[in-house]
Amino acid sequence: MNWSNYKKCSLVLLLGGIDVLLWIIWWYFSEAKVDIQPWINQAFYPTYIRMLSFATIGFFALIFLIRSLKKISIFEKIIPYITIAYFGTIFIYGAYCIGIFSPASTAGFVSLITVGLVLFERRVVYLTVIPISGFMLICIVLSLTGQIRYAPIFSEELLVMPLYRNAFWVYCMLYFYIPIFFASLVLFEVLLTQWRKREKMIEQVSIIDPLTGIFNRRKISENIDMLKQQQSSFAIVLLDLDYFKDINDKYGHDIGDIVLQQVAGILTENIHEEDIVGRFGGEEFIILTRGGQLAKAIDIAERCRKAIEKEVILLDTQRKISITASFGVAASINPFGITKEEIIRQADQALYLAKKNGRNQVRHFLEIKITHSMESKQVI
Repeated sequence: MNWSNYKKCSLVLLLGGIDVLLWIIWWYFSEAKVDIQPWINQAFYPTYIRMLSFATIGFFALIFLIRSLKKISIFEKIIPYITIAYFGTIFIYGAYCIGIFSPASTAGFVSLITVGLVLFERRVVYLTVIPISGFMLICIVLSLTGQIRYAPIFSEELLVMPLYRNAFWVYCMLYFYIPIFFASLVLFEVLLTQWRKREKMIEQVSIIDPLTGIFNRRKISENIDMLKQQQSSFAIVLLDLDYFKDINDKYGHDIGDIVLQQVAGILTENIHEEDIVGRFGGEEFIILTRGGQLAKAIDIAERCRKAIEKEVILLDTQRKISITASFGVAASINPFGITKEEIIRQADQALYLAKKNGRNQVRHFLEIKITHSMESKQVI
């Protein structure tokens, strides 16, 4: 949970205080009913209510203490130990009073330890839970040997009969465990929501370029692999901003970042819905189109080139920047006939051809073969 120790401890103490307050209410109304009085140990009842009242005050006093001392750094380190120790002691006392072997005690103990391990560091939980568990074992041994009374809040008349046949005892077990169950459920739901949110954020960070907000090279590579697995043809458009280094050198990297963001927006606006765009590295971008149609990919590249050429970035009232980009296009008509690396290399070679022939233009991989063929004839 992405909370400070103060918030976690305050939450645990608040829930503990409310739960013990519910115990007091239960016993107060139960003792007031004549038909239930025979099942309650009247001699122990005043002591029990007094202890629960002090425990409730203790919970809220600790919350006040946390709010008062939260600016002290050392206190933040020790408050989890104090919180778990106090919480555990009170609930073990409550478990002893209703029966250390009772379903509510056993299920509540397991639920609370599980929640504690999720909320706090394991070291904190173990260093406090182990002594509390030892105290619980002592209570069990003393109860079994008859040295202390088992479930002292209940009368002897109730304890000698089969407990599950006594409606009051059954209702007690339900009443004492249900608040713990729902509190644990709420805490786990909060934790799961935070974990899902964090997982989604990590996933976004792993596939999104933080500067431009479009896909990064890794995500584009995954999409290409997916298309090849689906035996789908595709085309790749690589583009590189012309003279981008000069922009960085002349105006600074902040302006260069703005240029990259503007270009990312232009590319996103000028591709089809089924196509994706990503940052390939530095001032290079990549567009992945489905279908493997070279003419379609060239048309998208030309549309993006014109949009970038028209873009004007205003630095102030008197200065502005115009940018252009060179494009290289390659298509994979047969996904099994060419590897991902080969088609990217073809697009890169076409991009190099565009740079070599004056920049601010779109060239495709078939022109490379034509150019090589013409050069070979000239040599002959």
